[in-house]
Amino acid sequence: MVLPSLPHRVIRHEHQTLTPNNLTKMKNHIIYPVLCVWALFGMTSCNDSFLDLSPKGAITDATAFTSFESCSDYVASLYDVFNGHTLFQGPAPVSGALGTSTRDTWSGLLTNYASGWGTIPNAYANQTITVPVSSSTYTLPYQWIRQANILLAHIEEPKVTDAQRKYLEAVARFFRAYCHYALLVNYGDCIYADGLLTESSEELYKSRDPRLMVADRIHSELTWCIQNIPDEIAEANTINSTVCKAFLSRFCLFEGTWRKYHGIKEDGQYISGQKLLEECFAVSKELAEKGTPLFRGDGNDRHEGSGWGQMWTTDDLGTVPSVFLYVKYVQDIKMHRLGHFQHIASASLEMPQATVDLYLTKDGLPIHNAAVEYFDYTKANGYTKASKPYDYANCDPYLTFRNRDTRLAQMVIPPYHVNLVGVNEGAADNSNCWVPDDSADGKYSEYLDQFAYRGTQGKLKDGRTYWCSPNFNLGYHQIETHKSLPSTNWAGNVLVNEPHTQAVNSQDWSGGKTQYGSGKGFQKGHSGYFVWKHVANWDRQFASGTADVSDKPVFKLEEILLNYAEAAFELGRFNQGVADATINKLRERAEVGRMVVSAIGEDFDPDRDKSVDPVLWEIRRERLIELMGESFSFEDVRRWKKAAWFVNKQACGVWVDADNVSAVRSGTGGGTGLLDNSTRLEADIATVTAQGGGHLYYYLDPVVAGKGWKDAYYLEPLPSEELLLNKNLEQNRDY
Repeated sequence: MVLPSLPHRVIRHEHQTLTPNNLTKMKNHIIYPVLCVWALFGMTSCNDSFLDLSPKGAITDATAFTSFESCSDYVASLYDVFNGHTLFQGPAPVSGALGTSTRDTWSGLLTNYASGWGTIPNAYANQTITVPVSSSTYTLPYQWIRQANILLAHIEEPKVTDAQRKYLEAVARFFRAYCHYALLVNYGDCIYADGLLTESSEELYKSRDPRLMVADRIHSELTWCIQNIPDEIAEANTINSTVCKAFLSRFCLFEGTWRKYHGIKEDGQYISGQKLLEECFAVSKELAEKGTPLFRGDGNDRHEGSGWGQMWTTDDLGTVPSVFLYVKYVQDIKMHRLGHFQHIASASLEMPQATVDLYLTKDGLPIHNAAVEYFDYTKANGYTKASKPYDYANCDPYLTFRNRDTRLAQMVIPPYHVNLVGVNEGAADNSNCWVPDDSADGKYSEYLDQFAYRGTQGKLKDGRTYWCSPNFNLGYHQIETHKSLPSTNWAGNVLVNEPHTQAVNSQDWSGGKTQYGSGKGFQKGHSGYFVWKHVANWDRQFASGTADVSDKPVFKLEEILLNYAEAAFELGRFNQGVADATINKLRERAEVGRMVVSAIGEDFDPDRDKSVDPVLWEIRRERLIELMGESFSFEDVRRWKKAAWFVNKQACGVWVDADNVSAVRSGTGGGTGLLDNSTRLEADIATVTAQGGGHLYYYLDPVVAGKGWKDAYYLEPLPSEELLLNKNLEQNRDY
């Protein structure tokens, strides 16, 4: 298992007491890391045997490396690379309220709307990236590398079998490679630390090793692990050959494509980018052809495209064969609050319109393709084909979600509107009881009806059925579906409408009826596309504290299939057979039309980046959509050298048509209807009315503001503290 963290244990090493307080300079990051063994809690599941250990006493050199059991206790601490209530999902520490989606905001695919109006929230687009004094992105990998090297330095000491010794060595090598990969991704050249150093070691003050050499060593480490790790010793949800191959697939694709698109010159001394892509292709193909099924839900996920979203909200990934390694969360022992953070206004995510436009139709067509069909909707007749031409760029939120990739509605709250009802009508209270709004021929309940209704039922005085959402502070939601509507905040207060950009807590919507306690202070956005990927109805959503126990994947089959497809294209081997074995498996689960390679020509998506091959663009699109909100995209857009294309965009929101403009205030004062005082339309009211509508916006256009992505940002700056300590280190270019 990926293990729960507990308070640090102090270990005596080389007559030094090692604690986190020692770790302030680079030499200390390498010499004196956080050398702690976390106590392991007993678990009840038969698959949790790696956790079925009692806490041990203080560990010293004399006891840490004597037996397989004591070494296993030490190895457990290395899994902290993936720990925390957020994930080490990307190759750098991911922290903060946004958790696994942090790096997706840096790529421009998502936006954290906590910034104020008239700003550029993406620090890269705003050119506010500066040289830090210190950075955990740089220091933490070296701490973990040191921990791995200590074990490797003592690997011949314990009285264990040859197989046990190889297993311990393979796990240590895996984490050493993983953390060097983190440094490679973010800094390029870096000091490769493959031995236990002392204060007199020359390596402490050497210049950075070239990226080609570092990549070669990472590749060698992983190759050794795959060839030598004895799977029969690995416990459930620990490092094994499959996990090592999954990491090799990730690493080889990253480094191989980075070299291609960044024009890295090779000298023949180290493994080539071509060879890395070939190995990515081979190992990904091997894992893809094992026939491991994709997760399709556990019966409680009754949505279209079931399984995709529930993978991130289920309490037990141990039953999901397509997840090769995951972070296990346990009630009252190790918990997180990612779902909670997507219920509050201070740390919430939105999806800009440009990202929404990446989602295909259910027919598998880009929204700007000439063959895209438009559908009307009525409560009585459902969906019927429309005869008029359609422009997806200029439509209301209901049309935006209609006939789209099912992953969009599981990523972003679809539009709806409900009416709150009070005790004078026979409801239980004035704040959390509601009825569907059946006006406009069912338009307001179009998507509401596709998700389970949230709450417990009752009857109003007039005979209508109403629902009341429970107070989620009391425990689990008690709603047996992956997601349900209407959305609520962490206390169960109902959000009466989505999209929602209002700041007030009550609103006169229609017929002079005041809506009470609508939860508008929470889940208030600026784009109208509110991200809810980590929100599940069985999560605990306490007002404060950590209470969610949904497991989080680290390596899974979906990524492997995408690696396979992309590597195949880069090697000139992508064809319909590969598409069927990779992308079309993902689309089948998402209920999206198959990729037909022969149908993808220059005009397949008129809105794509024209410098990218149209087939490659579709492969990349699938990757961005499938892994949305998992912190892969920042690494992706950088290795493709396409960060500017994604980052240098104004974060616009939903389209407000002319019929609703009268309910909008774009200036100061007031805030009625759809917008609050700060959100704006892309033009003044008169212009918007004349052109039939306009998109919301809250943030400035970085290019118009004279800002935008710099080439320097493809690598991170080294902390100034490290440069002062080691005079042989050189800062990355243009910082």
